[in-house]
Amino acid sequence: MNSSLSTKHIQDAKLIVRLPNWIGDTLMTYPMLLALQNRGVDFVCLGHPWAKELFSGTDLNIVSSPEIKNSKWSYRFYREYNFDVGLLCPKTLSSVAPMRLAGIYTIGYHFLSRQSLAYNDELHTVENYFDLAKGYLTEDLDASSFDSFIPIDEKSVALGQNLIEEKIKEEYIVICPYATNLHKGKNKEWPFWNDFCVKYSETKIVAVVSESDYTRCCNDFPDILVLSNTLSVSAYVMREAKFVLANDSGAMHLASFFGANVIGLFGATEINKTRPWHGSYKVGDGNEFISVPHLLEELCSRLGT
Repeated sequence: MNSSLSTKHIQDAKLIVRLPNWIGDTLMTYPMLLALQNRGVDFVCLGHPWAKELFSGTDLNIVSSPEIKNSKWSYRFYREYNFDVGLLCPKTLSSVAPMRLAGIYTIGYHFLSRQSLAYNDELHTVENYFDLAKGYLTEDLDASSFDSFIPIDEKSVALGQNLIEEKIKEEYIVICPYATNLHKGKNKEWPFWNDFCVKYSETKIVAVVSESDYTRCCNDFPDILVLSNTLSVSAYVMREAKFVLANDSGAMHLASFFGANVIGLFGATEINKTRPWHGSYKVGDGNEFISVPHLLEELCSRLGT
């Protein structure tokens, strides 16, 4: 378990928030976590190791572990700290079962939750996560009331500044060309990245990708700078860019919640559920991916070039 919190601090918290299993979804819980914090609720979040880094610039109480998807480990953790109530973001049996078995009053979207809520497919994912905490909040609050960007910790800001000065050295845009998994059998990746990189010549292009995608990206885009760093440093590089182009992905939500000028490129996923909470999106005719000429026209219009 990775935590800077004392055992007593964890024991004193009566509410546990089980964060989602994906980076983008974890970021989309931020308005809900802010609302709980502003309400003065004493709570602890349990998430994957990268959750601690995502919120390193905040004073949220995060416990992280690579064992989080291990049901036996989760059960022992819940039993050890004796939480009263759990807000369950994942909708999986492996997430709800350890909480229920540990005797925690579980609020979530899985039907086995003690208080099972109806997931609203018409709402943005941010709003559905926010609704998990409604029992702790006043009725007039909604997710849009907590639209702050996530702050970046000072160390990551310094590292990001050095990276820009030493490797980028000029005005730039960021592309995030990859996305994990298919959506209902469809590829979420914009199919025109290479064509865009050839035709866009206004500013330097920098690709920001995960460590696992670094070699692939260098091979796919041999003529542009490819960077892979920590999530917080990557967020800073995105924030300082002229704009960020990204598929519907964790990278898009990273740019969005850390204050970058992000444009999400949609054509396979459901815009109403996962569009950038901050920023904008583009989609082509018939809800297909936007073409390169139309995107370039849009960018020129925005940038006045």
